[in-house]
Amino acid sequence: MSRVDDVAAGVREAFERVHREQFLGDRAANPQLTVDVIDAALVEDTPAVVLITPWTINGLAFPPDDEFPEELELAGRRRPVFRVDMARLGAFRSVNLPVEAASLRSMDQARTLAHSWAGHFHDAVRAVRQAAAAAS
Repeated sequence: MSRVDDVAAGVREAFERVHREQFLGDRAANPQLTVDVIDAALVEDTPAVVLITPWTINGLAFPPDDEFPEELELAGRRRPVFRVDMARLGAFRSVNLPVEAASLRSMDQARTLAHSWAGHFHDAVRAVRQAAAAAS
């Protein structure tokens, strides 16, 4: 398995656990959705995935040097970046992609929406990591 495959598998496992332990039956969670990881890629030096959960769709980045800005520009909009540290995953950055997952009617719809954001997310991660490499 590659580093990206390992990260994707770890993300799926960790967030399935979060779903079971914290969001199962929660009214904030969309019962039509499950946990899924799509568009896993190595973007420059950074594993990046798009995560679908019953409560959100996020882009996750795992910069190897833990350096990442507090905001990303995605599709012309500035979005906050959250630093998260989870057991088994370590530190990573999370960015909310579409507005919400509550109104989605199916996993197919969620995957279509998530795929439409994946390119924007990967482009933003690429720009950040290229700028960091140029600065060092």
